[in-house]
This record gives sequence, structure tokens and C-alpha cells, in this order.
Amino acid sequence: MKKHLKTAIIIFLSMTVFFVSSYLYLYQNLKTQQKPTDEKQESVPYFEAPENCGLLFSMPNENKVLFFLDFEQEISYIININKNDDIVDSYVGYPIEYRFEVDYQILSLVFDRLGGLDLSTAGELLRFTGIQVCDIICKNPPDGVLYEIVLQTCNRIAQSGYSIDDFTFLIENSKTNLTVPVCFYWQDYIKKLFSNSVFVNWEI
Repeated sequence: MKKHLKTAIIIFLSMTVFFVSSYLYLYQNLKTQQKPTDEKQESVPYFEAPENCGLLFSMPNENKVLFFLDFEQEISYIININKNDDIVDSYVGYPIEYRFEVDYQILSLVFDRLGGLDLSTAGELLRFTGIQVCDIICKNPPDGVLYEIVLQTCNRIAQSGYSIDDFTFLIENSKTNLTVPVCFYWQDYIKKLFSNSVFVNWEI
């Protein structure tokens, strides 16, 4: 009887050691395999910034302004284009991918969607509606006045951003080759871009 009991105890202990060893081995292997998955890959980019591009705006009085959006550096370049300059695919080194032709009615609505512009008049800063701003533009003001209008437009965009709804409105109401899918993710960058605006070719 004692002999059988001793044999049973030996078998039991052997099986216990075997199963415990097997469990620990499998647990360690599973933990090792799961480790890379659990760690965050901070250096792996999950998305890329949109491609840099130039947007040329042509107004009824032949004024043209080129907005070059540098998404990589998060800078917007605002270029004043001389009326007599010929423009093909670029201007002073800035490429032009998208063109807009807007009339005063649409332009005034664009300004209104921004909440109007704060412009200096007789030393006093006043809020102008879209129609009032367009009334100034259509009279062919000197570059200094046009610069202030463009500057305040950029400031408004830097403060409030420019949503996909704003882009959609602009696309649907102007002659342009820009499409909504192209600019869908621009709204995530616009505020930062226009907070870092560089003005080129302006007489202030």
C-alpha cells in the first residue's frame, strides 16, 4: 500500500512540475509576442500633411492675389501680383495649382462669413461689412489700402479658421478648378498657416 502511495505521490509531483513549467513557458512566450504590439510607435506617422499649393484669386478690377500654402512649414505666403504681369503656371517662383475668379457679390459674402474686417479710417479702427469692403476695392485703392484689407482677412482666418463649409461655399460660388476632396483636410492647418503669413511684393 505504501509502495503504491509513494508511486502516486511521485507521479503527481512530476505532473505538477511538468504542467507548471509548461504554463510558465507558454506565458512567457505569449508575453514576449504581445510586447511589440502593446508599445506605442510614436515615430510612425499616421498621416501626411497636404501638398503645398498656390491659390490664385482674380477679382473684377484685375487685382490678383496669390496665396501659397506651405503645409510642411506651416506658413502662408501672400503675394501681390502686378496687373500687367503675365501669369502661366507660377509667379516669382511660387507655383499656381488652383485658380479662382470671384465677383464682388461673392467676395462680399466671403468677407461676411469671416465676420467682416476691422479697417483703419481716419485713425479709427472700424468694423466693415463685406459690401463696404468691396466698395473700397472696386475704386482701385492704392496698394497700402489693399494690403490692409488682405492683412485683416488673413488675421480673421488666423483667429477663426476656414472650415470645409467655407471652402465649399467658395468653390460652389466661384469659377475654380479646386474641388472639395482636395481641400477637405486643409481646415486642420489653416489657422496655423495664416498665423504665420509672409507678405510678398506689397507696397505698404
